Amino acid sequence: MGIFSSSESRTRRRLKDYEKELNKRGARALARYEDELDSTGDKVRSRLRGAGDQIGQRWHQARDRVEDEGHRAWELTEEGARDLDRHVHENAWSYIGAGAAIGLVAGLLLGRRF
Repeated sequence: MGIFSSSESRTRRRLKDYEKELNKRGARALARYEDELDSTGDKVRSRLRGAGDQIGQRWHQARDRVEDEGHRAWELTEEGARDLDRHVHENAWSYIGAGAAIGLVAGLLLGRRF
């Protein structure tokens, strides 16, 4: 035992006390950080859920709109095909003559090339 043994003992005790205090402060700071992180995480999760719901709604709206437009396009195509069919039946000889003329011209042009 030296002359300074009691002061060394006090210094060790103070260091241990200081270490305990630092550990307590660190634990409190870590707990606050975890609480803030959880709170922020909850907010982010909530916002993501809301965004997901909104995206889902817009996806359904877009799908329904495309489906409606597809039906409309199909109806217009069918209507156009019926009109063309009716017109061809009413003017059959005109279409037969036009087809024959186009065939004759195509035959002559192709015949010259080969």
